[in-house]
Amino acid sequence: MGIRYGRIPHGAEEVEWYFVHHSECDGIGGFARILRERGAKLPELPGTKNTSRGVIAPLWRLWRGARRNSECADCRDWKISGSPGAEPCRAVAWHLFTERETKDIRESCQRECVTVNSLLLKHLDQAIRPEIKRPQLKIPWTIPVNLRGDINHVDDTENHVSCVNPLVAADDSAEQIQKQIRRRLESGEHRAKHLILELGRFLSHAAKVKFLIKDRANPAGNIGAFSNLGVWDTEKKIATDDSWVFCPPVVTGQLLGAGCVTFQNRLGLAIQTHSGVSLSPDIAATWMKRWVEGTCGN
Repeated sequence: MGIRYGRIPHGAEEVEWYFVHHSECDGIGGFARILRERGAKLPELPGTKNTSRGVIAPLWRLWRGARRNSECADCRDWKISGSPGAEPCRAVAWHLFTERETKDIRESCQRECVTVNSLLLKHLDQAIRPEIKRPQLKIPWTIPVNLRGDINHVDDTENHVSCVNPLVAADDSAEQIQKQIRRRLESGEHRAKHLILELGRFLSHAAKVKFLIKDRANPAGNIGAFSNLGVWDTEKKIATDDSWVFCPPVVTGQLLGAGCVTFQNRLGLAIQTHSGVSLSPDIAATWMKRWVEGTCGN
């Protein structure tokens, strides 16, 4: 459950990796903690408020959604390569856009009235579809949601995260993906998931273990997670020439994690595969190539 952050010194071609455990921080908090430890003076992390209509309806949908959905891909639809017992792949790939490229991507999204987040998820989804046995299926994704402003901890770097789980169809546009995510936020899906996590605190250790065993025995899950840490230090007040990339953890029931962060006007991407799954050693690089080409071509 280590959240992966990569520091790329100016002019370097190698990444210095940092890891922060997800039990201590969420993605935003972990990045802030690393930057502060390196001397950056950051203000208190900003909060966001996503309006919603409550949690009862989304709780009901979550319960019904736990059943197998024949229209959605899951881990059993993944084209696993390599023979049984082969060495697990620990593939990681990253890409750093220039300031000019980053500006072009943002301006293109503004013209299309979509967020960079929606555009990136669309092309990430397209990048991995060739590795799905039935690529016509909807692909379920986990999208973390920042709850700062809705909940508050003493330490602003602590875990303030929930998530929504959009189902992306093969022909979905960035606009359709964006509308679906907004509908899920408005319905309160992220609040319902956070409530479930909070209620888990009252379970005994034995009850939690029993629940996890039952849950992982049928790992319908989702294909992977995509997380966007947002935009940091656009005015370059932090005295550094470093660039950064980021990737969320890949948990049981998922096969990949992908993340992005814009630091000092440069967008960085990273992908990693699940360490317990046998995949082609170059699969992460293949996905990254497709992801970058799709994003630049829009």
